[in-house]
Amino acid sequence: MFYSVLMEKKGAVVLGEVSIDFDRMEIFRGGRTVSATSLEFRLLKFFVDHPEYVFSREELIRAVWPERKRVNGRTVDNYISHLRRKLEQNPATPTLFQTVYGTGYKFVPGAHSTEASAVSV
Repeated sequence: MFYSVLMEKKGAVVLGEVSIDFDRMEIFRGGRTVSATSLEFRLLKFFVDHPEYVFSREELIRAVWPERKRVNGRTVDNYISHLRRKLEQNPATPTLFQTVYGTGYKFVPGAHSTEASAVSV
């Protein structure tokens, strides 16, 4: 499965076998519903809106978590891990949610293809 094309349609995003509808807060993978929390959706939406950018844990906390009192870098790591388990073809070798060692994370929707593009439908 290739995540070669990021397609958006009225709040929906398709990444290979994964379809995400942000308006309805629904995720489907291979035709099956994938459960996700509102914070997982918020983090996912932030990454989809900023593909290829590298964000530190602190930047992600400021952007995604409305109340930061009990949030730290490990919280971000745990949420990234949840998204990898739910959306990556192989969570042990992630391609969508990549770790940038010493810095943070980045979202790479076209990691398997040199011809990745955003397509409005």
